[in-house]
Amino acid sequence: MKRNSIVALMGAVALLASLCVFTGGCAQWPTTTRLERAGAPGYRPALTRPGGSDDLLVVLAISGGGTRAAALGYGVLEELRRTEVMVDGVTRRLLDEVDLISSVSGGTFPAAYYALRGEKTFEEFESRVLLRNLESELAKRILLNPANWIRLPSGTFGKSDLFAELYNETVFDHATFGDLQRSDGPFVIINGTDVTTGARFSFTQDQFDAICGDLSRVTLGRAVATSTALPPLLTPITFENRGGTCGRKAPAWHAAAEAAIGESETPGRALLRARALQSYENTARPYVHIFDGGLSENLGLTEILMAFELLKVDPDETLLPGLRRARKLVVIVVNALRFPEVDWDRSPAPPDTETLTDQMWSIPVDRISLDSVEQVSEKLAAWRVAAPAGGPERRAYLAQVTFDNLKDPAERHYFKQVKTRLTLPKEQVDRLREVAGRLLREAPAFKRLLADLQSER
Repeated sequence: MKRNSIVALMGAVALLASLCVFTGGCAQWPTTTRLERAGAPGYRPALTRPGGSDDLLVVLAISGGGTRAAALGYGVLEELRRTEVMVDGVTRRLLDEVDLISSVSGGTFPAAYYALRGEKTFEEFESRVLLRNLESELAKRILLNPANWIRLPSGTFGKSDLFAELYNETVFDHATFGDLQRSDGPFVIINGTDVTTGARFSFTQDQFDAICGDLSRVTLGRAVATSTALPPLLTPITFENRGGTCGRKAPAWHAAAEAAIGESETPGRALLRARALQSYENTARPYVHIFDGGLSENLGLTEILMAFELLKVDPDETLLPGLRRARKLVVIVVNALRFPEVDWDRSPAPPDTETLTDQMWSIPVDRISLDSVEQVSEKLAAWRVAAPAGGPERRAYLAQVTFDNLKDPAERHYFKQVKTRLTLPKEQVDRLREVAGRLLREAPAFKRLLADLQSER
């Protein structure tokens, strides 16, 4: 093509892009399918996996942290797959007893993929996710596709929307939450953060009831892109909010949470959650913008803490029956948190602006994560001692997969230097997978679980 033609083409593209900016009519994210009636069957947590034991409830929480977190979470799935236990008199893989996976950001990849693809995960996940250069693929879509030169400046279509398309086409094969509901895997919660309120936004039909949206039509790729949309490099994902138009009735625990405020000087977790859901009925919010789930809580433990809170505020025996029936409750926390060694304090001058900006995000996120683990530990202890009188003994296990538990200082240093990116070298991916399995095997609570299950043979 001649130079003049190229210049003319670029000028036309620039003109069209400018028109899009002002009219907002050239590109937009997918519409959110309207929900006609709230409370209808949908993708809602049952806290009991089909075919799993009623006595054993296994919850897995996989943190954010880019491909570092994805590889660490996948390594734990591999170890659970290798681990055989005796449950209800039958030898089963511990992986088959995982009932719930709550995941954030990079951890959503192995969580959603395993829940959707099951056993095929262990044939496909490495090549389709872990060893892909997703950052490069996104850059090519931006640079080589003229349509994206127009869509991205539109104001209603961002880089995270492009990532959603990439994940849908090349990772999840356009699967939706309706497809996930029809699978026999664990229930997966993908967590995002509401930009306006800072509240957790979880991809469950209970959450989508509040915005009167049909979650079954939302793609997994879009949910994962939402949970990984870390600003400022990536943009929030937008959903249409029609809250208050589908006949949603507040669950009984909402009223119980409101009543409990009289017994405390501060609102409890359940009340804050109830009010966050009610906020979507505000007609001044026709849209909801959601970004990275790690900004509200990076381990995926909020859902677990919320379940314990509901048991406390609502005495309804039909609420969370799986949690009430279980005799053994296992929580495995896959925490890809890292504190890399730095030399800032050797200088009288503080770190530069870019470093400080990064720390402004990471310090509160990291500290909330550490506090969440302590809260779960306390809740598990309370659940164990609150067993019904005359009933079977309850046992609780909190196993952590975290780099801090590595005994070798050199090895600990190595993993704490692995960057938070969507693309990592194969050598790092392989080492993350291996260390994940080893850390789980060496976790005291995990050893105790296996010993207890062995003793019941």
